[in-house]
Amino acid sequence: MRFSFMHKEGGAHPNEQKGSTDTKPIVEASVPKMMIYPMSMHIGAPAEPIVEVGDQVKVGQMIAKEGGFVSAHVYSSVSGIVTAIESRLQAGGSEVESIIIKNDYMYTKAHPIITPGHSSEMSNKEIIDTIRKAGIVGMGGATFPAAIKLAPPEEKKLDTVILNGAECEPYSTSDHRVMLEYTNEVINGIDIVSSLYPDLKNIYLAIEDNKKDVKKAMEDATSGNEKVTVQELKAMYPQGSEKNLIKSLTGREIQAGELPADVHVVLLNVSSARAVYHACELGEPLIERVIFVSGSPVKNPQNLKVRIGTPVESVIEDCEGFSAIPGKILSGGPMMGKAINDLSVPVSKGMTAVSVLTRKQAQIEEPKDCIMCAECLHVCPVSLQPILISEAFERGDIEKAEKLGAMDCIECGNCSFICPSNIPLLDNIRGAKAAIQAKQEG
Repeated sequence: MRFSFMHKEGGAHPNEQKGSTDTKPIVEASVPKMMIYPMSMHIGAPAEPIVEVGDQVKVGQMIAKEGGFVSAHVYSSVSGIVTAIESRLQAGGSEVESIIIKNDYMYTKAHPIITPGHSSEMSNKEIIDTIRKAGIVGMGGATFPAAIKLAPPEEKKLDTVILNGAECEPYSTSDHRVMLEYTNEVINGIDIVSSLYPDLKNIYLAIEDNKKDVKKAMEDATSGNEKVTVQELKAMYPQGSEKNLIKSLTGREIQAGELPADVHVVLLNVSSARAVYHACELGEPLIERVIFVSGSPVKNPQNLKVRIGTPVESVIEDCEGFSAIPGKILSGGPMMGKAINDLSVPVSKGMTAVSVLTRKQAQIEEPKDCIMCAECLHVCPVSLQPILISEAFERGDIEKAEKLGAMDCIECGNCSFICPSNIPLLDNIRGAKAAIQAKQEG
């Protein structure tokens, strides 16, 4: 896969290609007849179905409970009848247990998960419990359960909250539009989160310098709050990665094996903050999200507010289909996205986008021998040696790959995209990580 690409130390600058959707308002997506709810829309244990085939469900009704401490509840985004509980394909090619609901188009609502309108009166425990109850996960793609992230051990003493609105992937505009059109909801969500930390000193609203309209909207919404800094950052990929963002804003460095809480920071994606507001103030669980659908083959690229569980083929139809045969369809952006091999794959909690590539962009060139240029080292935002990890994996030396820091890879894809020899560095590092995890679990 190839895009116009200029590298910088610790990052890169691919052609942004945001112009087809960055000025387009968010539009309500169509809701199809059949909705699909995977039990693994989050990192951790799969959720466990609590409904049966034939059950009638309502909008906002829990249909699956968290399967462990690191897990998340799943809610129906429509009213209708459960028609099946079976294995279904998801982005990336794996199959997971899923609940299938036939939409009755009545949109009968379940009771709110909490009494709306009382977030200012909630205790810290009640806020965290509500976030957990709502099934909120990291909506920038990481999908880690938000209630766990926002409640680290007391000794961590968080002093900094970062709202991550960098959105550095090519094509990506959904966070841009969310910050612009739902500014107050996002800010209120961050206010709720910030109230959890008695040692709080700084709140950073991080955006790249290609979003001047967002910067103004955020500054207007936070004027008078001395703890809040709307911080404009140079557009660079992957500026929005956890480690990069923390270092850029605070000067603190996360070491191998550490989490943001270890340097007294918590980060939250724009859409996750909005979901916190909807849960704690409106009593609504996570049942919808904003995505963008873009790429040269798409006839009418859009930013869409989509009910979770909607098959991708439906959002493609909302964009009037394709003007040319796609080379590849991805869940997410072209740098980190996972392949969608079947358009019945549903929009999930962590799906930020549907990116459609041309055949030329999707073409995989034959790899050649490494020419020792060290470009992959220069663009790695976490200072790894991608070629050495890749070579260790290809030799089957998983222990060496682990020692070289394979598990610290954030899978940004910079190394593969910059490699003049077309070596599939990211694929090999992902393979190494999977092998390391299998060894640890076995």
